[in-house]
Amino acid sequence: MTEVVGLEAMLSPEGWPYASSLPVEQGDLGRYNALFGRDSLITALQVLPERPDIARATLRALARLQGRVENPETDEEPGKIVHEWWPETPAHVWERLGWPVRQGELRHYGSADASAWFLVVLASLDEPDLSAELRATWRAAGEWLERAIDRGGGFLRYGPRGAPAGLVAQGWRDSTEAGIAGGHGIARADSRPPAAPVADADCQAAAVVGMRALAALSGEQRHRLLATELGARVEAVFGAEIMALEGDGTPVRGAGSQLGWLLWSGTLGEAATARVAERLCGPDVMTRFGLRTLSERHPAFRAGFYHRGAVWPFDSWLGWGGLRAGGRREQAELVRTGVLDALERLGHAPELYAVGARGPERIAVANLMQAWTVGARWALEHDWDGRSPALFGQSQEGDSSDAAC
Repeated sequence: MTEVVGLEAMLSPEGWPYASSLPVEQGDLGRYNALFGRDSLITALQVLPERPDIARATLRALARLQGRVENPETDEEPGKIVHEWWPETPAHVWERLGWPVRQGELRHYGSADASAWFLVVLASLDEPDLSAELRATWRAAGEWLERAIDRGGGFLRYGPRGAPAGLVAQGWRDSTEAGIAGGHGIARADSRPPAAPVADADCQAAAVVGMRALAALSGEQRHRLLATELGARVEAVFGAEIMALEGDGTPVRGAGSQLGWLLWSGTLGEAATARVAERLCGPDVMTRFGLRTLSERHPAFRAGFYHRGAVWPFDSWLGWGGLRAGGRREQAELVRTGVLDALERLGHAPELYAVGARGPERIAVANLMQAWTVGARWALEHDWDGRSPALFGQSQEGDSSDAAC
């Protein structure tokens, strides 16, 4: 197998990627050296053309840990894919968060979208023998996704939790006020968190493609219809300025990189694609070095906060793919070259970085070697946007005109 530079050192003995390396130099926290469902799956998708073995190992590892019972303490549910797994839990995890650790092991299922990403990676791999091997797993994950959307009133939601410890926000923007990342990842204009159960745009994008993947795996028309219906609801509600919905349906306003996820998912019609792409290209979101998680015009914006304005290479990779799919090739190229330039300037493969007047800047809490940053760099360098023919057809780019932003 060909080495993906930087990732080899982050692979477990079984071949799946840890979310981050251990510390590589003084000051590096290196705090996610474990199997993370969402992170490891997205990394596997990023390097799929070069290293399909990583996808196979990741899918098999997550299948072994798939939820079997209802456990509000850990958010486990039948069919749900695990969020993170520590066979030997380090002190910084259990001491700070107070999560339930049993005989040294932590299994936390607090991720709304990992099950969808499992389906996406398996369908994208498009290997009938592996799909047959994991049939019981993907069936159960698909059933969990259907149930979750149904109980969410037609959207994939998370919260409120049934236990005090664990993640409150369960999309990828999972930072909280009490955490180290500087505030809730999805916030109202006054910086307060939205009321649960929350449906965020990123999770809806993953759910649409996950349901499409379920249809590809099952061959059932019912799943294709569910994917189409979910996509139509998402397009009707999640406009260019909507980041999430609160439990009562109140929109949480804020443009940001989530618009790239919507474009990447291919769920928007031509007119909505044009509106969302134009907003994503705005200078308050699109920087010279990637896409901000939140517009710098938003009252809660902070350039150095995890999900309130920082740039994440993996997140910008999805946005790059979304812009290409929407026909905005010139602007997509600016994202691609900007992220690669930032990584070259900063060194290593940082989890995230701030963008200021002087360019990209390190953020103290960011791991210096993050797996899905390594994956994003490889994918951006090799023109791979993760939109596999198995789920998106043969064309990897949209036919829309390349309108100016």
